Amino acid sequence: MSGLDKILSRIIADSQAKADQEMIDAADKAASILAADTADANMQAEKRIAAESLDALASIERSRSTAALKTKRFLLQERNRIIDEVLAGVKDSICSLPDPDYFLMITTFILSHSQNEAGMIVLNKKDHSRVPAGFAESLSARIAATLTISEKPGDFDAGCVLVYGDVEYNGTLSALINEKKDELRDLLNKELFAE
Repeated sequence: MSGLDKILSRIIADSQAKADQEMIDAADKAASILAADTADANMQAEKRIAAESLDALASIERSRSTAALKTKRFLLQERNRIIDEVLAGVKDSICSLPDPDYFLMITTFILSHSQNEAGMIVLNKKDHSRVPAGFAESLSARIAATLTISEKPGDFDAGCVLVYGDVEYNGTLSALINEKKDELRDLLNKELFAE
């Protein structure tokens, strides 16, 4: 082997060694880049999974909250329907009371709103025809003031209106029931939405 062949062999061997080293370095660099990219991709995937999990939990919570609100609204509607139904039954029962019991109810209302001055009791047309004899006189004696029954009947189903000058106390059955209906609804609403 001549000197030139030896030099060429040496150059080729050095080039091959250098190329092999560059291939190893390039493979190491590619592996390092791939590892870094894989780690970054994994981290990004974990962040996305965590964010999606939070979104899913928030969505579940919103759905539960919406369902709970709809349930409360339904219960409120149902309770109001039951209140209306019960109070309609109460109204029918009171309207069909025997005269002594019915006028005892009116007497109770009048005594609880009486003033120490002359007043007037307004009854409906039906009650005008069935008012007990001496009703106004008996009440007047109990409150130590004169009460009279208005000759003009009121336009309501049952109960009375008690008038003292410009002041009127509405004891009609509709007014009393509406007052109790509002009280019951307020009470049930507080209970329902306090849960």
